[in-house]
Amino acid sequence: MESFDNLNEQALNHLFVGMSNTNDLSMEGGPTILKEGKGIYVWDQEGNKYLDGISGMYFRNIGYGREQVAKEIYKQLSKVSMNMYSAVTESTIRLSKKLSDLTPGNLTKTFFSSGGSEANETSLKMSQAFHNRQGNKGKYKVISRKGSYHGGTFGTMWLGSHPFLPRDEYQPVPLNVLHAPNPNPYRYEEIGANSEEECGEKAARAIEDLILFHNPDSISAVIGEPVAQPLGGVVPPLNYWPLVKDICEKYDVLLIFDEIITGFGRLGEWFGADLVNVTPDIMSVAKGMTSGYFPLGASIASLKIAKAFDGDKENSFKHMFTYSGHPGGTSAALKNIEILENEKLVFNAKIRGEQLKKGLNELKNKSKIIGDVRGVGLLQGLEFVKDKKSKESFPLEAKLGKKITEGLKKRGVWIKVSDYILPIAPPLIISSSEISDFLLILEETLKEVEKEVLL
Repeated sequence: MESFDNLNEQALNHLFVGMSNTNDLSMEGGPTILKEGKGIYVWDQEGNKYLDGISGMYFRNIGYGREQVAKEIYKQLSKVSMNMYSAVTESTIRLSKKLSDLTPGNLTKTFFSSGGSEANETSLKMSQAFHNRQGNKGKYKVISRKGSYHGGTFGTMWLGSHPFLPRDEYQPVPLNVLHAPNPNPYRYEEIGANSEEECGEKAARAIEDLILFHNPDSISAVIGEPVAQPLGGVVPPLNYWPLVKDICEKYDVLLIFDEIITGFGRLGEWFGADLVNVTPDIMSVAKGMTSGYFPLGASIASLKIAKAFDGDKENSFKHMFTYSGHPGGTSAALKNIEILENEKLVFNAKIRGEQLKKGLNELKNKSKIIGDVRGVGLLQGLEFVKDKKSKESFPLEAKLGKKITEGLKKRGVWIKVSDYILPIAPPLIISSSEISDFLLILEETLKEVEKEVLL
């Protein structure tokens, strides 16, 4: 068997590891190579065991080592390994019906893709194509929110303005993308609000102001996550999404929910739309749909949108991907959803999320650097501040995120911490005792880091 030292060398020479610096990886001896995963844990090439605190990349909802999913994929691929041009497989049809049943409102018809970025690209194309079929060919601009993340393709990366994903070297900047504030109840004063409720109203009115400034006849869609993961799981004020929905309907603008992270139980509800009680015109999903066992994304359209593409050939939705509706992925998704239902994992995310939130708030009261605890279900986060009263952030040179990441890792928890946000999103199967273990490790880590950064 090939040695891991040799594999590390090959990785450094031949593999781009996403958002990682080769020199940094080289100093660490190469990237971490995973050998095994079971439940909420993974083991690396040296036998170190880690609690996966962010579900891989927010996708491992049913946990690692689900042999029944692997068997379902194998069974499907052994029969028919791929769709043909204009021909589909049974599992692809069954999943489209299941998604129609699971999603709220009259979301009814699905276009499949290979992942989240493709799903959002599809949703944007679908929204503009819909307006074209209504005779509104000038509606091509899209409004996103600052601090969001909607994908890594050239088109989707410009939708968000994630501070940790700089885009300056990728030009030109698309002229059809506009940005509105993302409501953050912890920092409501940043958009001139005096309360959380006013924060929601001002953020929604900022979208309306953009629509009016650029002319409603030019705006195709508003896209947003029901709960914003890049900001650590910020739950917007209760009035925000209903106001945004009303504004969209007023100006004939479509509302797209990016549920790539929030969907399939992550928030303690099947979808973020259920949590905020707003049904979008189009919903993008991916990650938790298969729990990462197979690459799959989807754009789910409401009946109104779907009907626009009925009729003669010229009216059809002119869009495709080679691997759209891959039967391996749709088989994995059906089994994944079955597990979520049978094991009541959406409910588990809710009650374990309540336990986690309680523990994090207790930790905040003891800590000098936790400014805010945020999130819902098993998508939560901490924002770190140098001063709780002023909410001043730590300077980049403090390397706070790196210190916390390393402190957690040496204690057996795998979470990548940014300069001021610690995301927490374990698999939905996590138990009460495992939440307690995680909280103890986090407390130990923060005590150690506080001594270093508050000298």
